[in-house]
Amino acid sequence: MSHNIFVQNLSGHDQEFEVHGWNNNQNMVVGAGQTSTINAPDGSSGAIIALHDGHEGEQAEITKNGFGGNDFIDLSNIVGAGGNLTVQQINNPATRKGDPLFMQHLNDAYHNADDGTKQSLEPCVHLDGNGNVARIDAIKDFPQLENFVRTFADGKTYIGVGAWGGSPGNASDNNQSSAGQGNTDIQVTYNDGDASPPS
Repeated sequence: MSHNIFVQNLSGHDQEFEVHGWNNNQNMVVGAGQTSTINAPDGSSGAIIALHDGHEGEQAEITKNGFGGNDFIDLSNIVGAGGNLTVQQINNPATRKGDPLFMQHLNDAYHNADDGTKQSLEPCVHLDGNGNVARIDAIKDFPQLENFVRTFADGKTYIGVGAWGGSPGNASDNNQSSAGQGNTDIQVTYNDGDASPPS
């Protein structure tokens, strides 16, 4: 048996996603205001990763019909960010993972940071022509970036590497991998603004 993953792009521009585990591991472009559908067989796992200027960003990680017959979903920023992404079981906002305004919170925190913090983030925070944060590099590669992102997104998204390879990880990150409620279709929502799925 299988279910669908609906990838909705609420932004005003086409958005490219790197797809692992489904779609023949081929990238897909979802048009502005459009939704694309991916078939996901029960027991399969993968990720849908937003790309920004060719760089990996926020990603929805999904296991269909995993342990106990439940879906496992989380939203991770460990490889970067450049937009807002949420993931949830269809029509079930209680299962939602991710900060629908991650980039806005990031930008606010950056502008409120002291000069020393901004200087430490120069290698991994990329600004647009107006001085606003356009994207960040992989959090896993920059401890100072992980510490900074935790000031506004701890418990809202997967930030560090979590419990992996013998490391106990961070409790806030580990909690992001909680089970969904049964085995259903999955909604992934992207936006430059609020990435909460339309009700």
